[in-house]
Formats: sequence, C-alpha cells, structure tokens
Amino acid sequence: MTDTVTKLKHLRQRLQDPDFQQSRGLSNEVPYYILAFNPADQPLVTEEISQIRRQVTRETAGVDIVEFNLYQIMWHLLADMGIADDVVAMEETDGLDYLTEQLNNALEMTSLNNPFVTYMQERIPNDQTIVFVTGIGEIFPLIRAHKVLNTMHQVITNVPVIFFYPGVYDSLSLTMFGESKEDNYYRAFQLN
Repeated sequence: MTDTVTKLKHLRQRLQDPDFQQSRGLSNEVPYYILAFNPADQPLVTEEISQIRRQVTRETAGVDIVEFNLYQIMWHLLADMGIADDVVAMEETDGLDYLTEQLNNALEMTSLNNPFVTYMQERIPNDQTIVFVTGIGEIFPLIRAHKVLNTMHQVITNVPVIFFYPGVYDSLSLTMFGESKEDNYYRAFQLN
C-alpha cells in the first residue's frame, strides 16, 4: 500500500469523526490540514476526492464537502476581470516571472480579502462544511500555495480546510513536486 493510499484511507476516517468535523481539540488553532502526496499519485487523489464527495454527505456523515480547485478559480477570476486572454500573450512576450508577478498583483494575493479567498468564503454553505482545496499543482508557479494559505487562514476559520498538496509538507515548509521549495508555512496540521 502506498503512502498516498494510506493517507487517503486516514482522511476518510477523519471525515467521519465529529471532533474533526467540528474542529474540536485544536487548542484554538485554525482547522487547516495539508495532505501532501507524491505528485505521481495525482490521478489516484483526484479519483478519491471524487468518490469522497459522492459518498460523504450531510445524510451519510452530517457534513457537506465543498471542493475549490484553485486553477479553475484563477481562470474564472481572470475572465471576470477581462484579462484571461491576455495571460497567454503576456507569458509569451514577457516571460513566466513577469506574468507571475502581474497575476499576484492583479489577484491581490497579499490582501486578506483577495479574490481567491472571497470566492471561496462566499461559497461555503454553512458551518457543517469541510473544504477541499485542489488544483494547487496546476496553478504552480503562478500562484503559490503558501500565499493562499497565509490569507485564507485569517478569513476562513470556522470550518476544516484540507489542502491536497502534490509535494512535501514537513509541518514547517512546503516543497512543490518535492523539488521547488516555497516560503515557510507552519499553521496547518499534516494529514498522514
């Protein structure tokens, strides 16, 4: 059994636990979790998330699961801003580093109420919800996971949030795809 399979099995068990659902026993910490996995296991994780969303419902477990795919949200936000078509051209003419900087500015990634956080916050139906955040690998390097986490954990605090992270999290730092180190982030618990 792979490490990812074990983590997903433990996740299913945690989702059924009322203490986990209600964020009890965290010593006033925000209920944020990172399920780091081998990037090669992305298809397995995607399929398991789909199955969990069908099987773990308010009727079966007393909670709603809402999935937010950061990649899809980014394109939705850029389309709303009227600049989605400009993104590809900007990368071709100005390069990835410039595009990344401009996207982070346009999406106000250092602001507490950045469009990503606002989008998710407005779509959490109630306090009996568990949030799954996916698409983190797809959006990299344009938007970094730690930037979303740093603003999100200050705004969305009343429901458990699980980041599905294709890489390594050692309770201090994130390493995307096991190769590209991001800034430190230590507010989330590991899901093992």
